Amino acid sequence: MNKYFKYSLIILICVNIFTYWIIFEYFYLGRGIVNFLDVGQGDAELVQTYLGNILIDAGPDASLVRELNNSLPFFDRTIDLFILSHPNKDHFYGIFEILDKYKIRAVMLNNVFYSDVQYQKLLQEFEKRNILILKGFNGVKVDLGKNDILSVLYPKTMVSLNEDPNKFSLVLSLCLEKNQFLFTGDISDVEEKEIISFLSRDNKFRVLKVAHHGSRYASSELFLESFMPHISVIEVGHNSYNHPHPDTLQRLEKIGSEILRTDLDGTIRFKIE
Repeated sequence: MNKYFKYSLIILICVNIFTYWIIFEYFYLGRGIVNFLDVGQGDAELVQTYLGNILIDAGPDASLVRELNNSLPFFDRTIDLFILSHPNKDHFYGIFEILDKYKIRAVMLNNVFYSDVQYQKLLQEFEKRNILILKGFNGVKVDLGKNDILSVLYPKTMVSLNEDPNKFSLVLSLCLEKNQFLFTGDISDVEEKEIISFLSRDNKFRVLKVAHHGSRYASSELFLESFMPHISVIEVGHNSYNHPHPDTLQRLEKIGSEILRTDLDGTIRFKIE
């Protein structure tokens, strides 16, 4: 066999395998996969759809790299949209570790004025890399195709105050094929009251990302009874804050919601067909 023909045949086989792998991944995704990543005491959620990858928050450290490597195929090194719920270290420090490992196309923020030194350094990195920055506030929507929508429910406007960032956390509603995922950042029961009017039980299956790692001061009875999540996911690791608080767990159990925790269950994935 001519050696050039032999090499061409090997290359052709490899290209075909790679092509079939990509096609398999495309159909494997179905409507989408929602991952609650195990990054310890912090938040990081990865939404995979056929239109691209959305990363919500980035956890406190390099554990995000491990989780993304385990969740995405080796040939996919793109985050199409990174959404930072608010500039607290347990939600964004991990992004520094992936800037050189993944391509980030766009970022959604609710505050560019917060004075934290590391946060301002991150904003400078985004600018240096020419990453598009989008404003996040109530009414902003991301069309994911097939009537699937990611909507911002809170806050009402772009934040310009150097206050406690928790109270202005971006709250996001993701609807995939009549399944709803609610991402609540670190809001408290005070902010929960402002989004109750946007909640609906029309979706056949509802998943709640429990606010502030299961803090006692979030997931109020009124809020939970308004949303009635079938499953509540608590992203939490070893901490000194008593997260998740027994009172919060009791309120979740009272409404009959199944409770999943990243400290006990590891990374949690939902695949929508």
